[in-house]
Amino acid sequence: MWSLPSRRFPLNVLLRWGVFALACALLVQHLLVAQGTPGMASTSVDWDLRVWALLPVVVALGAFNWWLESRKWKLLLRGIAAVDGMGALRATLTGTAVGLITPNRTGEFLGRIAHLPSDVRSRAAFASIPGSVAQFAVTLAAGAFGILLLMVTGKALPWTGIFPATVVLLPLAFSIGIVLVLLFRPRWTRSLLLGPAFMRRFRSASVAMVAVEPSVARQVLALSMLRYGTFTLQFVLLLMALAPELGVLSAWGAVPVVFLITSLVPTAMLTELGVRGSVAVALLVPLHAEAWHVVSASFVLWAVNLALPALLGAVILLFARVRRPVVLA
Repeated sequence: MWSLPSRRFPLNVLLRWGVFALACALLVQHLLVAQGTPGMASTSVDWDLRVWALLPVVVALGAFNWWLESRKWKLLLRGIAAVDGMGALRATLTGTAVGLITPNRTGEFLGRIAHLPSDVRSRAAFASIPGSVAQFAVTLAAGAFGILLLMVTGKALPWTGIFPATVVLLPLAFSIGIVLVLLFRPRWTRSLLLGPAFMRRFRSASVAMVAVEPSVARQVLALSMLRYGTFTLQFVLLLMALAPELGVLSAWGAVPVVFLITSLVPTAMLTELGVRGSVAVALLVPLHAEAWHVVSASFVLWAVNLALPALLGAVILLFARVRRPVVLA
């Protein structure tokens, strides 16, 4: 996995099989838990032809979603290593598999840089940071939009009656500003990352993050917005098929809020599905959606956007002979 010398090949095999086995075990465990819920138990009975016909569309959008992410990865590697489109997609899927077994998917970059020569991995890891920052900025902005849409349409929010919406929106606006500054002022981001003493040994590699030009940052932000719109559309389509009683405006308002809350809640291993399902139920049931409809939509979204890509990535990590990209700098 990490291009170890030939004498350490057995350890290489052990690492590959370890990631593969753990990812598969966690997927199976969560599938079994999901099948035990009342909602999923009745899914096979209550799904109609409309829902089954929608699945290919959702899967196609999921493939488009991960293609967009691979484009971001390829763009951020410009000047570090020449990676073709398929190589970027393989690296993205491998990162999904490794991220599956790490809290909040923080280990995704490990799976991605495993496809690169060892002497550029540190630089590639730092170059990937703007991609995460851009995606987080979009999540914050879309979450604020969702809250405003629910407010304008008079829909209930979880904190209604506890404190005014401005208590949430003002910190959100402030956070969006900070994240955008960090995206377009990478030197400031680098200074923050190099603050702890143990990070200063990466001073040289972190230059790759500063080297990301504003034009590239804008392209990464645009791809992040398109990617966010893609998986938001997936969730809305699933909700409209499984929970038509919710209404289109409620779905478009609540889904970004669900993504916002789940992005802020720490998740370990495979608990993301449980967290997202719980948050979605808490937000959507007061908007007249049936709980099991929401759980079913959340499960399908998780299976298409995370479980399937992670399984493909684990297989790639296990069996693929990675073709080394060309080092540019």
